[in-house]
Amino acid sequence: MVLALLTSSLMGILALGVTVYLGFSIQGGAGLAYHFLWALFATLIAVLAQCMSMFYFIGTGKQVKDLLRSHPEARAFIERTREFKSKVFLPATLAIMLTMAAWIVGGGVDTRVLPVWIHTLLALMALSANVFAFWREFRCMSENNVLLDQVAVLVGGTGAR
Repeated sequence: MVLALLTSSLMGILALGVTVYLGFSIQGGAGLAYHFLWALFATLIAVLAQCMSMFYFIGTGKQVKDLLRSHPEARAFIERTREFKSKVFLPATLAIMLTMAAWIVGGGVDTRVLPVWIHTLLALMALSANVFAFWREFRCMSENNVLLDQVAVLVGGTGAR
C-alpha cells in the first residue's frame, strides 16, 4: 500500500513538473492545449495522491487503536500514530490547496482575468509543496510500517505488511 501511495505521489510531482515546463514553453494554441491537458492530469493525480496518503494515516491509526484496545502499551502506539498524522496532514493539505489554486487561477489567466505571474507563482509553490509533502510522507510511512510491524508482534501476528 505504501509503495502505491508514494508512487502515485511521485507521479503527481512528475506530472506537475511537466506541466510547469510546458507552461514556460507555450508557443501558440497547441502549446496551451498540452499545458491544459497536463495540468488537468497533474492536478487530479497530485490531489488524489495527497488525499489517499491522509486517509492511509487515518486508517492505520484506527487499526492500531482497534488492535491494541486493551493492551497496556496502547497509549504510546496511538500517540505515535497521531504524531505521524500531525506531521503529514499540514503539508499534504497545503499541497492540495496550492495545486487546486494553481489550476483554478490558470483558468483566470486563460480568460485574461488574472495576470500570468500569479499562476506561475502558485504553480511553483504547488510543485514545491508536493515535493515537501512527498518527503514528509515517505519518512512517516516508513516509520509507520515499523510501528505496524511492532503492533502485529504485540497482538501475536507475524507483521503488518
